[in-house]
Amino acid sequence: MADAAKKKDSFSKESFRKLPVADKFKKVFGNFRTNLIMIFAAIVLIDFLAIFNLHNIYNVYYEQNTQQGEIRITIQALAKYYLWALSAHDDDDRNAQYAGVEEKLQELNDGLDTLSKVYKGDLTTVYQHIKDIDTADDKLEEMSRAGYSKDEIYDFYVANINEAIKVVVKDFKEIGISAKAQAKSAYTLAIVTVLIMTVISLLIVINAILYMVKARGALVGSILGPIQEISKAADDMAKGKLEVKIKTDSEDELGKLADDITYSTDVIEDIVKDIDETLKRMSGGDFSAGSRNEKLYIGDYATIRNALNDIAENLSSTLLEVRNSSQQVSQGAINMSQGANDLAEGSTDQAAAVEELTASVNSVTEQTKQLAEVAEKSKTMATEVRDNAETSARKMHLVTDAMTRITEASAEIEQVTNSIEAIAKQTSLLALNASIEAARAGETGKGFAVVADQIGKLADQSSEAAKNTHQLIADTMDEINNGNSVVAETTEALDAMQHSVEEITEMIIQTGDLAEQQAQSMDEIDKGIDMISNVVQSNSATAEESSAVSQELSEQSESLNSLIGQFTISE
Repeated sequence: MADAAKKKDSFSKESFRKLPVADKFKKVFGNFRTNLIMIFAAIVLIDFLAIFNLHNIYNVYYEQNTQQGEIRITIQALAKYYLWALSAHDDDDRNAQYAGVEEKLQELNDGLDTLSKVYKGDLTTVYQHIKDIDTADDKLEEMSRAGYSKDEIYDFYVANINEAIKVVVKDFKEIGISAKAQAKSAYTLAIVTVLIMTVISLLIVINAILYMVKARGALVGSILGPIQEISKAADDMAKGKLEVKIKTDSEDELGKLADDITYSTDVIEDIVKDIDETLKRMSGGDFSAGSRNEKLYIGDYATIRNALNDIAENLSSTLLEVRNSSQQVSQGAINMSQGANDLAEGSTDQAAAVEELTASVNSVTEQTKQLAEVAEKSKTMATEVRDNAETSARKMHLVTDAMTRITEASAEIEQVTNSIEAIAKQTSLLALNASIEAARAGETGKGFAVVADQIGKLADQSSEAAKNTHQLIADTMDEINNGNSVVAETTEALDAMQHSVEEITEMIIQTGDLAEQQAQSMDEIDKGIDMISNVVQSNSATAEESSAVSQELSEQSESLNSLIGQFTISE
């Protein structure tokens, strides 16, 4: 009962669960080894007792039976020699038979000595009875040598030796009965001993079986339970569930493993939550920083933290450059709009000058007689027109410079857009690499695959915006090229107008001397006026187009600034 209570206590939940797994197996199989040793010892003891009993049966009781049989045969031979001696016809034959008697008596004593070694009873009486036979034999031989008659000798034999032989035979009969009883007792003892040891061995085996059942229950309870909880947690993790809590009261390696898995899932859960918050913040336009809980990203998770920081930093830098470029475009659009306004004002002045020139030509046509005065007036007006033409040329050069600056600003925007597109490609490549790494991670990397997919989409959106900007810049460049062509044509027209004005001035100076050429000069003036009118109209249209383009470019710049203003970036 004490041993059973001790074993029960050794497998108690409180003490057994605190042991390491190796100590649990050592404890269980150590005790089981003890039980096996006990079983083996019992079997060896049973075998020893069986061999001992067989040895006794063979070397004692079998030997007793054998010696008794030989002694009985010797007694029978002894009786025959006596009878042969009594029936002998001569002395030699009689002496030979008496010699046989002496030999059998010696064999009888030797057999009794051998029997005494294995017989547990007292043989003193038997020795005495055999000695009586020997004494009577000596007397019988003396009677034979003394010449007694056969009847006397025979009577002595019957009365002494034969009776002594009967007594010895009776003694050995009792010895046989006693030996048989001893053999039976030894056999019974052997059977009882084997049965007792068998029962003891059976009890030891039953105890070992009960111990193994109890040990199995203890091992299953302390090992299989935590393994089932860990397996369930692993299934939950494989299904994407990160909030895993393993409940086990085991304090061995499995308990530590359960605690480690719980801690690992807590770390992964915190990292996934931080990634989700960071991406939500980025999707809301806040690129001022990557992760705000960098301490969570321990070990190999630092790669994810660095990737988030690189994304935030690159996008913030890109948007900052886009904003600066947009401001430059906006300033260029303002300058272009101012140039267009100046061009429009110049066109108005040119129109007024053309009207005045037309009035002057009409006055020259109608008042030929006053040619000298009109020529002087026309000279003055021509000088004013020349000045206006020079002014228009200078303004056109300003427009040309403004268009050049717009072209340069558009080229810079093109470069910035190329940078955005390159960064978008790098971001897309980074997202692809992250997806590959997530695929390598297996089921545990599904959350990171979602992050990589979101980053890839953001890169695609940036690339699409860059392409739209490319298209807008291309359209702007086309309009600017058209404007440059118009400005070039206007400049050429103004140069031509300036040349014509100079010719008119020269012609007016020579009016007095070249009256005959007045009609031809008037035709040239009419042509010059038509050219000036066309140039003025062209300048007016160019100014309107330039104003419209600059207004559209300014609106696009303001829209881009407004779009960039929605993002929070680091300066």
